[in-house]
Amino acid sequence: MSFDLLEAGKRAVLAHQQSLQTTGRNINNVNNESYVRERTSYVTNEYGVIEGTRTERLINSFINKQLNRDISRVEFNTAKLEQAEQLDKLLGNRDTNVASAVESFFNALQDANSDPSSITARQIVITEAEGLATQFNSFGGFLNDQEDIINQRLQTSTEQINTITENLAELNVQLQYGNSENKQSDVNSLMNQRDAELRKLAELVQFQTVEHDSGAISVNMANGTPLVLENGKFNSLVASQKPDTGRLQLFVESQTKSQNETRYPVRDEDVGGAVGGYLDYRDNVLLPAQKKLGQLAVRVTDALNTQNQKGMDLDNQLGVKIFDLSDTKVSGLSFINNTGTGEISMSVLEGNSEQFGSENLLVKKISATEYTVQAADVNGAALPDAPSFTIDATAGAGDYEVPGYGVMLSIDNAGAAIGDQFLTKPAEEAALNIQTQMTRPQDLALASPVRLVATSDNEGVAELELSALNDPGAFYNGDALDNDAPQRLEFQENADGTFNITVLDGDGDTFGTINNTNDFENIISRAAGGGDVDYDVTLDGTPIDGDSFSIQYNTDGINDNRNGQLLTDLQRENTVRRSVIDSEDPTLSFNDSFARIVSEVGSKVSQTRIAQETAEAIKSQTKTAYESVSGVNLEEEAANLIQFEQAYNASARIITVAQSTFDTLLQSTR
Repeated sequence: MSFDLLEAGKRAVLAHQQSLQTTGRNINNVNNESYVRERTSYVTNEYGVIEGTRTERLINSFINKQLNRDISRVEFNTAKLEQAEQLDKLLGNRDTNVASAVESFFNALQDANSDPSSITARQIVITEAEGLATQFNSFGGFLNDQEDIINQRLQTSTEQINTITENLAELNVQLQYGNSENKQSDVNSLMNQRDAELRKLAELVQFQTVEHDSGAISVNMANGTPLVLENGKFNSLVASQKPDTGRLQLFVESQTKSQNETRYPVRDEDVGGAVGGYLDYRDNVLLPAQKKLGQLAVRVTDALNTQNQKGMDLDNQLGVKIFDLSDTKVSGLSFINNTGTGEISMSVLEGNSEQFGSENLLVKKISATEYTVQAADVNGAALPDAPSFTIDATAGAGDYEVPGYGVMLSIDNAGAAIGDQFLTKPAEEAALNIQTQMTRPQDLALASPVRLVATSDNEGVAELELSALNDPGAFYNGDALDNDAPQRLEFQENADGTFNITVLDGDGDTFGTINNTNDFENIISRAAGGGDVDYDVTLDGTPIDGDSFSIQYNTDGINDNRNGQLLTDLQRENTVRRSVIDSEDPTLSFNDSFARIVSEVGSKVSQTRIAQETAEAIKSQTKTAYESVSGVNLEEEAANLIQFEQAYNASARIITVAQSTFDTLLQSTR
């Protein structure tokens, strides 16, 4: 009996000693966030005698996985918000944003219109034009730098992820060994290390885990692509440039037995965590703002160039370009499955860029001599509702206008195979590459190149007005009107009150006629049989039979500011297309276009901030639930310490009693 009592006491002492050690570890790790509270349970036989102990971690696996998901959501929104707020603040800073530079330019232009002969006023306009180009360049450069920063963070993050997955794979091996050797304390420590690594991984990406009976876990990306395998192997995550789009994309890279790399793309929406936040910011905040800024830069500068070329400068010459857009030309990105050797590029269709949008453009060769051009998303897929324009490229390599998108398609190498595709991004870096071309203040074309003069013997009071001033062409010959250009209008009244209008050229020959009309609008284009003409006129009022008017080159019209007024009118006109899908005609002014960028970024920031606060609140609740199970409670551990100490002492007393009983038995036999 004493032997049974001694054995029971020994087992009880060892069991309670293990409980005391467990409690001590809990107290020692009270401030260790990666530590999971442990509890020792007793294993008894069918007679209630303690045979051993089992020390287990107190953890709710469901709450633990939920906490990892919540951490990923918080880090996703935090990373996105951190980047988006920088852009939002810059857009809202009046001293640095583009809207202020545009306003300053047009204010200077208005001042020059007040004194069109002033060289000083004209020079200020040139200076403001340089400031406008610089502001576009600076802002475009900032957005470019932001993309470089995102790329650097993606590269750094993938390195961190690969280090974590390698550690998890090694822990899988150790856990399987620890379980096979029944080293429970070591296994619990390894599991704590594993959970700590998973917490780090959750901050970077979202994932799913599968626990195995061996104690190891498998870790998969949200789309199911494996990162860590049960057997201790792991795959690498790489950030690589996708040829079709030129953007960094995440791939899971595995190695086969033949050492050939196999890559599985991970969709941006399946990444999650801080890395997913960076990608979402890039694709849904940064790039749209970058492309819309490029679109605005093109439309501001090309509209000003086009209008200035329609006017006359101080040297009696037709106007020249204010800005240089030649560096905005971009090369097309060949799709990875292209089989031909073709090369294409895309540039602004200067003077006809009204339809220029912010979207990427997809170019596809559909036959031996034909290409299609259609707006595309960031991944290079054609937008279903966007118009597609077919280009006849029978002539082979060369330049082809695509007025429907306000661009010029250049086929640099006609070796593309049927079905080959190219992605172009004409708006993306346009703001970065615009320069000021005009340097002489005399070149600012504030005057109209033509003036209208009523013949001195006219009996009527009707006035001839300039109704259209288009791109200069055949009507001009240097600093004069061409002899074949319309230069005189004569009105003859018919018996029924209608008029015959004769338009004469510089040689007195008939340019065109309009008979039996009382419509005096756009006379020259109607006399020419329709179509665009370099300039057009409208008669305001009703003429008297025999009235005539002359059209002259506006030589020495240094105080004329009619074209200058048309230049300033551009500030308020709708010159920017909202979308290639929503409308064909421009519906936004310069200010409206920039305000749209500010509004869209601000809205994204607001939405992300709300999402981040919500995610933080949910994470806090989950963490509280997790801590209630797995966190160390000092008051509870102190009570356990007293309880297990008393149990240990009582168990030790059993041994003492057993020893005393055994001694008594020995003495009784003497």
